[in-house]
Amino acid sequence: MRLINLIIFDKLCVKWYFSLKVKTRSIFIAFVVVVIAVAGILFINKKLKVNKLLAPSVTPTIQQKIESKFLGLTIPTDAERAELKDVSGGGGIGLATRTEILADLPDPPKGQFYQARLEKDGKTVLIGNLKIAKGGWMINYNSGAFPGYNKVIVTLGDTHILEGSF
Repeated sequence: MRLINLIIFDKLCVKWYFSLKVKTRSIFIAFVVVVIAVAGILFINKKLKVNKLLAPSVTPTIQQKIESKFLGLTIPTDAERAELKDVSGGGGIGLATRTEILADLPDPPKGQFYQARLEKDGKTVLIGNLKIAKGGWMINYNSGAFPGYNKVIVTLGDTHILEGSF
């Protein structure tokens, strides 16, 4: 009987050993799969962050900024235009076509106003005062009355604020 008990006990031990070995192998394989999955996710996430950092940012053009400032304004693609850049050290921008001047400028000090001028060979002509309209400063004019005047200047008093040429 003792021998039979030993044989049964031995079979149970062998069975338990192999069962434990299979369970350990399964747990190890599951652990390796989880580690590989986590490493893959971290790698992909890091790669996506690097790509986002390297993606160039799109800076809007002066025309796009002016069109967004002046509500509902669209400048025709075939219109001759000049970008007006701030020469006073401020943050103003503007755009001139042959029929209008549009500017994104802060309000002038009380009692002062922005003026539009055209220049040709050092000779300057005053077009008029810019008016606040559609979310920015603007003036309409007829360039046909000023042939050859290709430089556009926006002033505040005697100070040049914006300048650009066709």
